Amino acid sequence: MWRVGSVGRALTTGGCVGVFFGALALLDSGIPLAAAIVFVILGTGYGIWMSRRMARYWPNARELTGAERVTVVRAARRGELVDDSRLARSVVDYSCGLHAAAEEARPYRWLVWLALAVAAVLALWDTVSGSTRDAVASCVYVALLAIEMFWWPRRQAQLLSNADRAAEAARCGSRGTSSGRPPPTPC
Repeated sequence: MWRVGSVGRALTTGGCVGVFFGALALLDSGIPLAAAIVFVILGTGYGIWMSRRMARYWPNARELTGAERVTVVRAARRGELVDDSRLARSVVDYSCGLHAAAEEARPYRWLVWLALAVAAVLALWDTVSGSTRDAVASCVYVALLAIEMFWWPRRQAQLLSNADRAAEAARCGSRGTSSGRPPPTPC
């Protein structure tokens, strides 16, 4: 994702989400036109929204090359010291962006619980009274929401912890450089 610019990120994320949910719409409805509509609307909307969100939380990313962005993201997500001391500030900025995005999303977690409850009831209804195709699609939605509720919070906490570790290493590592720039500050 970070190897390309904002348009490339929008096309990639939107295309992937559009194809996935378009396929689910086709599975659920059996109507290719419905799948195409879901692909276009959801893919376009999600691609634009996610690209803008990524740029808002890490605005300095546009100052880096694609390879530098990948290096920063990889170091932060793994909790490692970035090899290039010039990128220390970017690691701190990326870490701050991850934290800001997580904080902003926190108040909306109850919506995922609501969606999971509704999806579970609908999956049960589809299994009992719907077609096999409807039941399979509904179970996929329930599984996706269950992953969001039970797996993602632990993974997110791990990513934030790793980003904190990488940011701290960047702060400490950059203090020892002679670049003439001040060390990165906390968020």
